[in-house]
Amino acid sequence: MNLTNRVREFLIDQNYYIDLYDQYIHVFHYIDILILNSTNIVLQMEHFVLNLKGTGFCVQKLEIHEILIRGTLESLVIER
Repeated sequence: MNLTNRVREFLIDQNYYIDLYDQYIHVFHYIDILILNSTNIVLQMEHFVLNLKGTGFCVQKLEIHEILIRGTLESLVIER
């Protein structure tokens, strides 16, 4: 694990982090990827399931418990 990730984990003392910006979705601290395709991504989080629906989803970065997705988000649903 690189130093930048360690510092980020120390500074971001949260169970999860979801950032939405200009055709990108960044999710930090997911547990598992349940579904991954170009229109639907479902991530198991610690206390809920995150369901992302849209078009043109493409994984830009994938690390342990961190994912960066490019595409057009149409809906974001949190399922308990």
